[in-house]
Amino acid sequence: MKLIVAHIVFLAFLVSQERMSVHGKIVSSEDESAIAGASVLIVSTTLGTSSDAEGRFSLRKIPLERRQLQISAVGYKTQVVELGVGDVQELVIQLHPSLIQTQGVVVTANKRAQSLEEIPVSMSVLDAKSFEVRNIVSLDDALRYVPGVNFQQSQINIRVSSGYSRGVGSRVALLMDGVPLLAGDTKEITFESIPVFQIDRVEVLKGAGSTLYGSGALGGVVNVLTKDAEETPTIFWRVYSGMYSKPSFDQWKWTDAYRFTNGQFLGFSSRFENLGVAFSLNRLSDDGYRDGDWLRRYNGFLKLKYDLSPYQSITYSSNLFTQYRADFLWWKNFQNALRPADRQRDITVNSLRFNNSIVYKHFVTDEFYYDMKAVHFRGNWHRDGLNDTRLDASISDAFVTDVQGNWTLDEKNILTFGIAGNYDRVRANIFGSHEGRGGAIYVQDEYRLSDDLSATAGIRHDYQEVFGSFTEQQTNPKFGMRYTIAEGSTVRLSVGRGFRSPSIGELFTSTSNTGSAAIVVPSLNLNPEHSWTYEVSGTHPLTEHIQIDLALFHSDFYDLIEPHVFSDSLAKINFRNITQAQVRGFETSIRTAIFDHALLIDGHYNYNWAVERNTNAFLRFRPRHIASVNSSFEYLFISTGVDYRFISRIEQIDGQLIDLAPIVNGRQRVDIHVVDARVIANLVEWGIPMRVALNVNNALGYNYTELIGNVAPPRQITVSLEGIVR
Repeated sequence: MKLIVAHIVFLAFLVSQERMSVHGKIVSSEDESAIAGASVLIVSTTLGTSSDAEGRFSLRKIPLERRQLQISAVGYKTQVVELGVGDVQELVIQLHPSLIQTQGVVVTANKRAQSLEEIPVSMSVLDAKSFEVRNIVSLDDALRYVPGVNFQQSQINIRVSSGYSRGVGSRVALLMDGVPLLAGDTKEITFESIPVFQIDRVEVLKGAGSTLYGSGALGGVVNVLTKDAEETPTIFWRVYSGMYSKPSFDQWKWTDAYRFTNGQFLGFSSRFENLGVAFSLNRLSDDGYRDGDWLRRYNGFLKLKYDLSPYQSITYSSNLFTQYRADFLWWKNFQNALRPADRQRDITVNSLRFNNSIVYKHFVTDEFYYDMKAVHFRGNWHRDGLNDTRLDASISDAFVTDVQGNWTLDEKNILTFGIAGNYDRVRANIFGSHEGRGGAIYVQDEYRLSDDLSATAGIRHDYQEVFGSFTEQQTNPKFGMRYTIAEGSTVRLSVGRGFRSPSIGELFTSTSNTGSAAIVVPSLNLNPEHSWTYEVSGTHPLTEHIQIDLALFHSDFYDLIEPHVFSDSLAKINFRNITQAQVRGFETSIRTAIFDHALLIDGHYNYNWAVERNTNAFLRFRPRHIASVNSSFEYLFISTGVDYRFISRIEQIDGQLIDLAPIVNGRQRVDIHVVDARVIANLVEWGIPMRVALNVNNALGYNYTELIGNVAPPRQITVSLEGIVR
């Protein structure tokens, strides 16, 4: 009781003591141009903000004893500024450009804020500008530009860890502000549900992440960080409209009309004393470029952050996604590639998904802080046939909690530890009624052996259970080292174990309403997947203007869950632990910045050797080569960009499933070559708070398939207008 009273008295003292305010502008040291989206934090507090489009920021009610201001931005060196004496301080902070992308502060690798330079694993970061300039309307469209990442339509692969299972089970964990967003029934990722216009940055961790994030992080982690509230009332808006080009071949033509897409976004952000508020609404309408492939989508987002004191905050987030669309599974045949198979006509999917999360963070001392997270993720979807005949339906709930502490034992030693729990509940005609639960405990130690050498070691023990199916326990360790040879030159080494529990969808799916002749039956005896991942990587500046990154990786996968056809007369499918696999390869990136960083060019190449251990056959639905070149150029108020992506032809597919489904001409596939281009005019220079953009995706009109039986979008021309009102 005495301890509680003392704690209350201490908090009252903190609230009552004098404060100071800091206002300022963040600019580039090269040309003093404003840096938007820079992160500004008061060290060892929950106080922080981001610079606006003009580079300005404001922080209030800062304790007088907190004198360190940390500023970071992707493409610039992180800087710590010592604050002076005074109630109100005006600052102009110059950041020095850096080719090293890792100068930005990230949180995903070790579940705490640190420079990407300091972590022992490979990670890529997409900032808000990557979304804005490309008019990204769905998260997966942006992730296609990340080195080593490719997609089988909506299913993500990081270093070819996943293959394809048509929406049942993901080997990549998706987080939003550190809380997981995997559906309770299928454990799939719904990329469209993420509010892309609220994204501050996306961190992509490559390789097994189960030591900190548990099941689902077998192949990597994608963490979406949303924007904090603006200091002053700010309205954001964007409108866009696009058009698809006509089919390349006369036999593919199914309509004489042009097909259009359009969208609208409106957001508001501001702080009111200790409360930060950000909310937005987004609408998308897409006619589709294929017969029976339209959609209507709506997103709503709300984020409230209340500072209980400079050392305590509570954040509530709510995200709502609803979509009504046609269901195009695969083409009728190659001569009618933009028409669905006859059995799929007039099938629609109605989805409603929402998540509510709450995060409490407390800096107890300079050496120790903790946070508590809880999220509820609801999924509700159904597929209807002709005359609204109900085919499949599912309502699922996923609850996840996580309590984590970070303790700086001394200047060389940082300890991260925590406990986590989860509960899933599913009510579905396709999966049945089932429940699952689990818990975990984890600990990790980061030890700085010297100024240039550090090591990380951690371990996590998970317990998972699905009632009526399996009970399992998994222990997953990891180890990493980082050595700084010189400024900008870093060598990294890591090894870790990952695992993934089978989803309720994989265990209990039973349906004959798949739009094909195939029947899926339950698979009750599945074991968890697990892996060992090894990586050696490094970063080195070749010259003042050229930086190179190189990673060598090797993964051993055990008991991979794959769909299996087990009847020749009638296409019956279930899921089985049938694959023991090895994936090895290398990934290299070259980044250049010339003409005072006006011209940026990023080149990436990823080679994958992915084979089954027993037969040495190449794994299904994996490419051997992935490459891209991204370029941008800015001059005065005009910026332009050209992106090129290449993915080699998928070498192995599931031929038996193609024949029995059937997917007519389903073996048709080619290398992928995609060129996207853009030009943007920032009219702020003319006194108009607006930006106009022209985006041309798949500018060459190249025809290809990401997934068998599905022609990817043709050329699409989009015009967008966006602005900010303060």
